[in-house]
Amino acid sequence: MASFMNVDAAAMRNLVKRVGAGKPVLTDPFNDGRGREAVKIMRTGPKGVYRQFVDQTEYRLNTATPWKKGHDFGNRKAPRKTMLGSGLYRSAWGGGAGAIEKITKTSVELGVDSGLFPQVKIHQSRRPWTLVKPKEKVLKLGPNYGQWTMRWFFGLTYGIWMSNKRVGKGFKIYRRRVSVSSDVRKAVGKMLREQFRGKMRVGKLTTRASA
Repeated sequence: MASFMNVDAAAMRNLVKRVGAGKPVLTDPFNDGRGREAVKIMRTGPKGVYRQFVDQTEYRLNTATPWKKGHDFGNRKAPRKTMLGSGLYRSAWGGGAGAIEKITKTSVELGVDSGLFPQVKIHQSRRPWTLVKPKEKVLKLGPNYGQWTMRWFFGLTYGIWMSNKRVGKGFKIYRRRVSVSSDVRKAVGKMLREQFRGKMRVGKLTTRASA
């Protein structure tokens, strides 16, 4: 399953009306390699995916929303920048392992495989934060039977011990979303205009998270 950042297909069907008298309506804007060029712009263009990771900011249309900074957690110090870690998640958004692309003649979608990166469901959510609760308990009979395994993971990994009750309440994880900026939308429109040499109306660009 994937979470996607996409070009709205319905809007793109009306991307271009007519380019000059007698010229046909452009009905397949992303055929003939133009979809691949749009993917490149969405990833590396002005205020695209790459820049959002660098700036630690979601660029959505004309708005800029800084990502929540990380914080110290037990013996783990807060990273200088968030959402980097091993770099694999950022790489997937940039086209590396786990990247998903869907290109049709009228739409372009970029995604990340949530099977490999389950955090994408949180970060591409419509909600500003998600409450993550523990799911597994210690099943081995003994003094720790029935306790949340998350409690032991935190304690043994980060040296921070919480009560079983506190862990059971869950933890609020803030969204760090990747979106589509107006600058990207304009750049896609410019690319199409240059190829078709005419005035064009660029359709709406949106982000969406899969179910």
